[in-house]
Amino acid sequence: MLCGAPCPGLAASLLAEATRVVRGLQRGTAHFAKQAGPLLGFGCFVGSSLSLERFLAEERVFSSFSYEKAWRRCVLGSPPFLAEYDRLLEEVICPHLRGMLEEEDGPVAFYCQHPPTLRLQPGRSKQSRLLHADKRYGHQAGEVNFWMPLTEYTLTRTTLWIESAPGKGDFHPLEIHPGDIAMFHGTLVRHFVPPNRTEHTRVSLDFRIGVGQYFDPGWRMPGLRHYHPRRTIVL
Repeated sequence: MLCGAPCPGLAASLLAEATRVVRGLQRGTAHFAKQAGPLLGFGCFVGSSLSLERFLAEERVFSSFSYEKAWRRCVLGSPPFLAEYDRLLEEVICPHLRGMLEEEDGPVAFYCQHPPTLRLQPGRSKQSRLLHADKRYGHQAGEVNFWMPLTEYTLTRTTLWIESAPGKGDFHPLEIHPGDIAMFHGTLVRHFVPPNRTEHTRVSLDFRIGVGQYFDPGWRMPGLRHYHPRRTIVL
């Protein structure tokens, strides 16, 4: 798998489809941010604009696991948002992964995180995501990470940083924009997010997919209590 770059070899038609889906995900995020943000203490929009960069997110939204779980409940309570995410999996991501496995005979199962993780990083904040690889959180080597921004990098100037190979230490930013999708092996490749020093909120979506025989859907790290639900897609 290519580390730390937009998905290699995506056809122009698939990229166009991804862009259409991203617009739907942006609208869905803005909708429940507007509705649930003030109610649950996530934050609120400034003025009449529903641009995600203008959402005034509370500091704790990015640093608190309880708030992450609350966002997940919002996502689960939004059928239109989940429908757009399912389109992304079914029409873009899983077909692309299947095309990379040409040597595999017969159907391949893809174990897709469901729902995805939606992250809000407030602007003018010291909060960051510390350097880590996902194996410490019970993820397997047979998983692939996908990361996609829902806000403009030109405004937030904040993004995910990754190394090109496990332990290499040559960290670089993913300078991508809404409609682009980054794929990397986050179980072993270290990554982090620096503080957002701008006045704009950064919003991104990430998820992991276990690939066929390389992933054991029944395995659990001893002592770990939280696991992402999965949806299986067979191609």
